Amino acid sequence: MVKKRIVEKVYIRVITKEPFMKTISLSFALLLVAAFSMAQCTPTTGFTGWGMDLLPAELAPVESCFGCGSQERVISIRTLVDTVLSVEVVPGNPPLIVTVFADRFRLDSIGGLPVGLSYTTDAAYDTTYDAVLNPFGYWVNGGDTTNGFIATTGCITISGSEEDWAAAVGGGPNNDGEYPLGIYIDVRAANYDPPALANTAGYNTWISEMGVLLDVFADPNITTNGIQYAGPTLIVTGSGLGIANGANGNFGVVKNQPNPFTGNTVISFELKENVASLQFAVYDVLGAIVHSEKLNPTVGNNRINYSSNGLPTGIYVYTLSDGNTIVTRKMNVQ
Repeated sequence: MVKKRIVEKVYIRVITKEPFMKTISLSFALLLVAAFSMAQCTPTTGFTGWGMDLLPAELAPVESCFGCGSQERVISIRTLVDTVLSVEVVPGNPPLIVTVFADRFRLDSIGGLPVGLSYTTDAAYDTTYDAVLNPFGYWVNGGDTTNGFIATTGCITISGSEEDWAAAVGGGPNNDGEYPLGIYIDVRAANYDPPALANTAGYNTWISEMGVLLDVFADPNITTNGIQYAGPTLIVTGSGLGIANGANGNFGVVKNQPNPFTGNTVISFELKENVASLQFAVYDVLGAIVHSEKLNPTVGNNRINYSSNGLPTGIYVYTLSDGNTIVTRKMNVQ
């Protein structure tokens, strides 16, 4: 007899998180250089409830900047114990409800990542299993088919160099630096209820290798890459100078449109209090100044008509300084 422990329906849809907007102000007095090294991650202990889950719901934004070096973000995973699938055996007839008991899990891939980023798992450091067939390793549930399985936890590390994160600024489906992630987790079926399904699917069979059975599961998230889960949204912002966040001070909204642009863009900014002058500067990705001028703004809304004539295509940052606060933004010349 197979003892059921936890049942979870696998009808999963990838959900794009609501945009998480963040304004970045800079103070030249606070120069911070962040240094990260690729290391084995540690899963969070914050899981509640049961079933497959990914944490955190929102990753801390990655602030790409000159001198920040490589950075990484960690996603923790809790495995499921068993899952209920609706199998359409005969088209038009009521589906067969099947319970799959799972013992192993492996990361197949992550969809939606910026180009250049890489990822690994804590399981990849475990040499108990074949690292050649699966370089990301395996998360293994405790227990067995007789006494039932016990869920385990693991984690995924996403990392990139300073150049990789800089290139990701302003990218994503909406060119806003937000990347909704799809996490593909392959699941190994150790047993079934009804057991007769093993005659077709086989014991210790990975979901991705079930062939024609994938079509009868009637769930588009069950794929040849495993089960697709909605991961958190990866947000990449560009401070450009490796300087800490702070308040906006005398500045309100600062942005340029269009962005990306070819030829000309309009930088609009709000000034809360009168100042004698502002310093406007534009930097390339190496931190070199490519444009600088002094402005005489007024309280309220102001505009700068900026031309990219002579600039190579690429990512640039611009700053506005009133002598007390420096605000920086990113623009993309095409």
